[in-house]
Amino acid sequence: MASEKNLQAAFEIFCKAEGGKDGKLSVDGMKKWFRQAGIITKDTGITDTDVDKAFSVVVENKEGVTFTELKECVISIAKDKNLDHKELLNKLGEAGQVQSAEENKLGK
Repeated sequence: MASEKNLQAAFEIFCKAEGGKDGKLSVDGMKKWFRQAGIITKDTGITDTDVDKAFSVVVENKEGVTFTELKECVISIAKDKNLDHKELLNKLGEAGQVQSAEENKLGK
């Protein structure tokens, strides 16, 4: 299970990979991460539109989501879809660990 620390590290990895500024991840970067983590799928019922909706409601600066806002978005989406937000956060943390391992192989 991914810890809060792993989730934070994954967030930072995706911010860097997606060219995020000031520790913020764009909505497109967020959706890419959600797809890699298996969150945006038919199985979960979560779509790009759901992510866009949560982003527009939660995020103050539309240029990107902070780590805290990301967690709020996940909680909002999970609530709307009757899913466990902790499970979704765990998937995000695990996807970040895979991303980090791939970057290490490529020497980034």
